[in-house]
Amino acid sequence: MSLDNPQDAALIDGAAVISKVLQQTAADVAAAKAARAAANQRLLSRGKKPKAFNEKLTFAIKFAKYIGAAIADALRDDFPEIKSGENPSRSVSGAKRVDVNYNTPEMGLGFAISFKSVHRGERASGDVDFIHNMKRNDEELRVEATAHHLRQPYAVLVAVIFLPVESCNDLEPTSSFASWVQYLWPLKGRDEPEDPPDLFELVFVALYARDGSDLRFYHVGGQVPCPRRERPSQLLTLTEFLQLVKKAYDVRNGKDFFFEGEAPQG
Repeated sequence: MSLDNPQDAALIDGAAVISKVLQQTAADVAAAKAARAAANQRLLSRGKKPKAFNEKLTFAIKFAKYIGAAIADALRDDFPEIKSGENPSRSVSGAKRVDVNYNTPEMGLGFAISFKSVHRGERASGDVDFIHNMKRNDEELRVEATAHHLRQPYAVLVAVIFLPVESCNDLEPTSSFASWVQYLWPLKGRDEPEDPPDLFELVFVALYARDGSDLRFYHVGGQVPCPRRERPSQLLTLTEFLQLVKKAYDVRNGKDFFFEGEAPQG
């Protein structure tokens, strides 16, 4: 299934992908929580202090694992060597783990996709205030981008922040979603291999429905303005997001000539 084939691309269903990812994530979190509870019972029976279970962190780790696998699967026909699951890639400071990467022995790192996420808000039972950890996530992304671009300046790096759709309407006068877009704005815009290494070629905020009914992407720095509140007037489908990633890779590698009617979408 190639993204350049409209019929193949139409088969990619963002809602089906996020629904499966959320189900897999919830199952793994429940299993890990049960295992921790059983382990704590054994500790208590020996008179030892039980260990806390970090449900937020476990959810984020499992979510990244499954969404990475789904994105890699959707890109695999176009990039057979693609990997997911925090595989190491070479950087100036040694091997760095990224969520999705396309790497070949001939050219090194072609592109990598890095995920960050805030799945629960700080207020109103997790439905309000998703703007925590902005500074830490930004710093981690910049370190990752710099380490890769200094060693492999032609690599295309993509940053994606996942937020629940509730983040679009949670705060006044500026929603958490809008605050994230504004904060990430300086991270975008690495158009040429000679540009600053701490920037990303593409930056997105992904909005998902917690019931698994929808998954959309906002292109930070794209054509659609960011409202202070509410969802943007247009959002990208999963297919359109993947096509933009592929297009950025193709352009960086000189694949920017096509005959009439043969140019890829995106």
